[in-house]
Amino acid sequence: MASANQSALQETELDRFHKFASTTVHHLREPVRMINIYTAMLQALELTGEAGESLDFLRHSAAQMQKLLDGLAEFASASAGIARVYSLSLNLPLRQALLALNSEITEAEATVACDDLPVVPCDFDQMQLVFHHLIRNALQYSVGAKPHISISAISHPTEWVIQVRDNGPGVEAEFHQRVFELYSRLHGGKSYPGNGLGLAICKAIVESHKGRIWVESTAGAGATFCFALPHVGIHP
Repeated sequence: MASANQSALQETELDRFHKFASTTVHHLREPVRMINIYTAMLQALELTGEAGESLDFLRHSAAQMQKLLDGLAEFASASAGIARVYSLSLNLPLRQALLALNSEITEAEATVACDDLPVVPCDFDQMQLVFHHLIRNALQYSVGAKPHISISAISHPTEWVIQVRDNGPGVEAEFHQRVFELYSRLHGGKSYPGNGLGLAICKAIVESHKGRIWVESTAGAGATFCFALPHVGIHP
């Protein structure tokens, strides 16, 4: 009985967070939109010197706020649970993610090697987001050598484990859990882009599919982000 009550409480907390995040995003989008409108008007004046630098800073700050709002809206949607479940090949959402990231992959001169992935019960749109964020994470945190990303799957008796491996700087053991927290940034924003929400979104989606997600890595030796999805038994 206690575990059932605890589960109900957790669901209530998720519902409250979803409503809070959705409401926050809704009310903040309009001020950001107005800032963008007025900075565009000021930009037409071709300001120079300190005024021009201040305008550039304002535009950059508004763009960062917009990215945070977009990420928060995405996280709220992911934390709301699964909408549609079908048995489908994970190759399909993976291809969609690669298509969306094509320009970033080309710009980074990255190579992406993909094995054939299994058929599992899942939400197509949400799985596409998982692949999108894991691949983008690998692209953003590549250093030195051109990014090389490999995606594969391992079958276990009750689940499939999907692996996204990169040749980036890696993650120290003490941060293996922290990277999945909201707004977690192990490096400064000046070094790497992003809003600190991508991996938290992946975690929310995978756990809503009754799965689990983790990272296997040592500093300086790349990272392998893994997520496990059960063979059967997923319901929205």
